[in-house]
Amino acid sequence: MKRACALLLGPLAAHAGVAYDVAVRPVDLSNVALASSNPAPPVVSHYFVQDGQVRVGDAGGKRVYVFKDKTLYVIDNASRTVHVLKHATLGQVAAHYADTVKQLQAAAANAPPDERPQAQRKAADMQLISERLLEPVTRVYRLTVRFETVDGHACRIWEEREKDAKRLELCVVPVSALPGGVDILAGLKTLSQFRQGSDLALGVDFGMSEWWPDVASLGGIPLLIREYKYDSQIAEAALSAIRPGVPGGSLLDLPEGYPVQDGPDYAQWYLR
Repeated sequence: MKRACALLLGPLAAHAGVAYDVAVRPVDLSNVALASSNPAPPVVSHYFVQDGQVRVGDAGGKRVYVFKDKTLYVIDNASRTVHVLKHATLGQVAAHYADTVKQLQAAAANAPPDERPQAQRKAADMQLISERLLEPVTRVYRLTVRFETVDGHACRIWEEREKDAKRLELCVVPVSALPGGVDILAGLKTLSQFRQGSDLALGVDFGMSEWWPDVASLGGIPLLIREYKYDSQIAEAALSAIRPGVPGGSLLDLPEGYPVQDGPDYAQWYLR
């Protein structure tokens, strides 16, 4: 369904928000191959946050994502189209799976006797998949005595462990010590509502599990996130080039002349 292109993503605030970059770099420290002498350059995305609304764009500007009011708008500059993705938030995902399970269970109950066992197995399999995807993950955070400096800002290292294995190091700076920190924190909270929101916010995939309360409990903003697997670092994400007060009203508007279309499903979009 197409909607008018004059749609705006909300009223503008008196202040101008904050812009920053996130660079995600894979690290090759495996026991099988030596670390590459020519490592791949980091993937850099550009962020703008204002009043909890978040704009994320790639370096080329071909595709831009705007997150606001539990809605994800994808601005595709190649096709000059805006898509409003379905099932984009964790809550929408949970509701979608619950509804699918109910539909399969109803279909099984009404299926002919010879088809009912197979239909029941299909419903049970979907219910199991849903429960596994949405199962809470226990994460334990520990404050260390280590300090580092990221992009000129002093931060302190926290360690995060899952099932007794260290998965993350997060170098956290107090919100008050970071220019634009209040806006950045509000943007991280907004992203926490969405599928792959942790990937966008921190460069770490937490799947469908809730992660915002854990990050909020750190009392600051992670400027550097190192990810570990089997005691080896496998990736690093860093926030840098923080620029508060960037004029930004138009950055959160939808482009004029771009038709706005509902769909497709979030998963279908990212499987393209």
